[in-house]
Amino acid sequence: RFFPREKPAELMHRHGLTPEVPIMLFVGGMDAAHYFKGVPTLLQALQILKKNGAPCQAVFVGDGELRPQFESEATARGLASIVRFAGRVSDPELPLYYHLADLFVLPSLHTGEAFGIVLLEAMASGVPVVASDLPGVRRVAEEAGITVPPRDPRALAAEIRSYSRLPPEKRERIARHARAVAERQYAWPILTRKLETLYQKLLEKKKM
Repeated sequence: RFFPREKPAELMHRHGLTPEVPIMLFVGGMDAAHYFKGVPTLLQALQILKKNGAPCQAVFVGDGELRPQFESEATARGLASIVRFAGRVSDPELPLYYHLADLFVLPSLHTGEAFGIVLLEAMASGVPVVASDLPGVRRVAEEAGITVPPRDPRALAAEIRSYSRLPPEKRERIARHARAVAERQYAWPILTRKLETLYQKLLEKKKM
């Protein structure tokens, strides 16, 4: 379901996004159980970018009882004009949101984020990633993106700004690399072969 496509004009219009300004995407739960996803850290980073005059906009996909709190924080930080909360989206529509993005951000706080399937969805969509430097997460993120220290909005803002300043052709090469990594490392046929090999080794070990 996840592969590179053009930015969907209908979603751009629905959320009032500016085509010329880089779009950051977050996808994750916004309830107490998923507070470790780090939405406030990303909001702080966006505030730093705005204060420094760096053009950016962000779309947050996800829902939960903390969403009103996050929306209020975005307003309090002066981000209402550049942040959009899309809420929960359907499975068919989710890939379209990845196609909105120039950069995917996963600012997780701690090892409650053990892997991050959203990173693979972004990479398969041809979207580079920035994620917290955490075990498991870094293994995926460093193959097609950048890692930053957890709970460090300044470092996150700096990496977002650095990426946004790259020339279009460099960003395009990075996007193609993200897709290539997803195909080479995480496509289902490849994972199936790896699992089959693992199972065979375990069975052989049990017979010994």
